[in-house]
Amino acid sequence: MKNLTVYLTLIVIILLGGHALFASDAKQKSQENIATVVVTNTRKMIFEERVETSGNLETRYYSIVSARSSGIIDNIFVREGDQVISGKTNLFQIDKIKSAQSVDISKHSVSVAEFTHRARVSTVKRVEADYNKAKLDYERYQRLYKDNMAVTKNALEAQESRYIQTKAAFDEANAMADLSEKQLEQARAQYIIAEKDYENSMGLSPISGYVSKRFKEPGEMVSAGTPIVQIDDLSVLEVSAFLPAAYYQKVITDKTTMKITVGNIDVGELPVVYKSPVIDSRLRNFEIKTLIKNPPKGVTSGDIARIKVVLQSHSGTGVPRETVLRKLDGIKLFITQQGIAKMVSVETGIENDGWIEIISKDIKQGIPVVTMGQDRLFDGAPVTILREEK
Repeated sequence: MKNLTVYLTLIVIILLGGHALFASDAKQKSQENIATVVVTNTRKMIFEERVETSGNLETRYYSIVSARSSGIIDNIFVREGDQVISGKTNLFQIDKIKSAQSVDISKHSVSVAEFTHRARVSTVKRVEADYNKAKLDYERYQRLYKDNMAVTKNALEAQESRYIQTKAAFDEANAMADLSEKQLEQARAQYIIAEKDYENSMGLSPISGYVSKRFKEPGEMVSAGTPIVQIDDLSVLEVSAFLPAAYYQKVITDKTTMKITVGNIDVGELPVVYKSPVIDSRLRNFEIKTLIKNPPKGVTSGDIARIKVVLQSHSGTGVPRETVLRKLDGIKLFITQQGIAKMVSVETGIENDGWIEIISKDIKQGIPVVTMGQDRLFDGAPVTILREEK
């Protein structure tokens, strides 16, 4: 009887232990079926239809300063990198002595022409007096001869001859005076040209900026039109880029914008100021430009810019790229509601910087969507949220 009691006690203990072990295993399996996920709330944001490309930075305003007269370069007063001011900075000097001598010679020519003209004018006055006297005498002899034959015909003819000669001399004196006046004007014009050549021999900077190139050195012989230095105005830079012909109608001058980045420097968002009037028929592209006024330090001509051309923008609901699942029956994503994952079919729009626009009206701002762990989910699966990213 005692042995029977012991056996029954052992059986009860075994049964109770087995039940506890079974309950523990069931609980563990239930916990293993719950997926752990990371979620992110959908957000309202601006989506942009844009094209990414690269472009060149060039100076908007530059000047290649050339020699305006022929001669030997006496001196070049600037070097590459020097700052210059419009109309004030002397750039170079060409044959200063020769130009100065030309001014002196032209000045003397003007003086000679002035004295010659004054002499011619005096001659006109003297000959005019003789002409007036001869005219009066001739007219008086005509009256005397017609009235009572008080003078002979020979005397009348002599007065007539004197009158004709003085008239011719008067006309000649006037012509010579006119000639000397024109010669004076010519001498003055040559003097002005000589002074201008002298000024041109001293090359002044036509714009403000920096000397970027120096093509010649002192002592070299140059002719008019030979480039000597180049000046670039770095206060305004021009960004030029090319886009495929398919975007031609979408780019609108002064409305479409370009987001510019040079190296690690964010230059900003600037409007398109130029669109080429035609599409290149060979390359099937077209050029666009914008201007950077007073560019930040480190941004200069010759650099390369990364460009995002914003064709149009609008507000919409966005989700991270990794939430979107592309399946055979369409585009899906998982949202969470009260610890349950729900698979939702969606329609997507524009993608910007790792975020995708959700066009479907069912997905609104602030809904938690699964960003990590969705590969183990199914519609209706229980989930535990490990982390919620904002």
